[in-house]
Amino acid sequence: MELKRYLGTAAWRADEFKGDSWIDGLTPEQQAELDNAALALPEDESQWLQMTRDDLVLPTLAPRLDSINTHLEEGRGFAVLRGIDLPPLDLDYAYRVNWVLALSLGQVIAQNANGEVIGAVAAVADGNDNGIDKRGYVSNAELRFHCDGGDVASLLCVRQAPKGGSNALVSMVSIHNTMVDECPEHLRTLYRGLRMYMRKEGDLEADQLPKRPLFYPQTDHVLSWVNLRLMELPYEAAGEPMPVDERAALNALEEIAERPENKLNLRLQPGDMLLTHNFVCMHKRSSFTDDSNPDLARLMLRLWYNIRGGRVEAIVSESERKGYFTQKPYIIRDSGIPAAL
Repeated sequence: MELKRYLGTAAWRADEFKGDSWIDGLTPEQQAELDNAALALPEDESQWLQMTRDDLVLPTLAPRLDSINTHLEEGRGFAVLRGIDLPPLDLDYAYRVNWVLALSLGQVIAQNANGEVIGAVAAVADGNDNGIDKRGYVSNAELRFHCDGGDVASLLCVRQAPKGGSNALVSMVSIHNTMVDECPEHLRTLYRGLRMYMRKEGDLEADQLPKRPLFYPQTDHVLSWVNLRLMELPYEAAGEPMPVDERAALNALEEIAERPENKLNLRLQPGDMLLTHNFVCMHKRSSFTDDSNPDLARLMLRLWYNIRGGRVEAIVSESERKGYFTQKPYIIRDSGIPAAL
């Protein structure tokens, strides 16, 4: 198998992002449009799921969001939208703003088998309890590098932790290029693929899972999807050791991702939305210490969406791109606690 390096904006390094000049800010006009659209959503959130982008009035914000999607698809693969006006205790308004932005950006999909489309990322489980059955985002523990579902994962910061809880991003294109130069034997292992265990979100036992490639080379670009923890779990669930070649390949990928020159660290502020293209970048989160007051505890709203006509359509089946719509999709606005553990 011939391995090649890929160039372009998506092959970035952390030192390319100095200061905050790369962060997108809303204009007063765009903030007003967002506020009006959020307040105009129906009181019954089940009606939100029937809405389309055409139901929103965003004359200047919608083109701005289209431009951000283009950067996600054809550029660096991530964006931060800053300056969203979010009262820290008005959770209903935060959900409304999140839904307006997501509906304008793409096709929202469910992020768990219950059909939840907006997930509240808050610590409700012990930090050490990130094993076979519980998903990591429900604790305050560190989350290692991974990709989420859908083309793009959005994370809206409502409240930040007083200590910790920072995010980090890395370009999968840069990791791919480094592996071509330094350890092509490990890259070939990742091309062949690894199994991935979806915990209770999937319907297959660990030993029945097919292998899926971590890299998808295209004519002029490479797409990638990696979740370090989920690719270790099949063997833990089956009580078996991970094959030596797979363990070495994942170790090499994670070591490259953690190099300071590759890892872009950022700390979201209340009113920031982080958008990450799941087939271009990996992301992670540091552990955090929460506020003792539940009303002030760290809270992020997570949402997954697909980009219509995007590059991922070439490598992911239509049925898989639909997300976890095994049950009726739903939105909960009255609680900061994740609906499914």
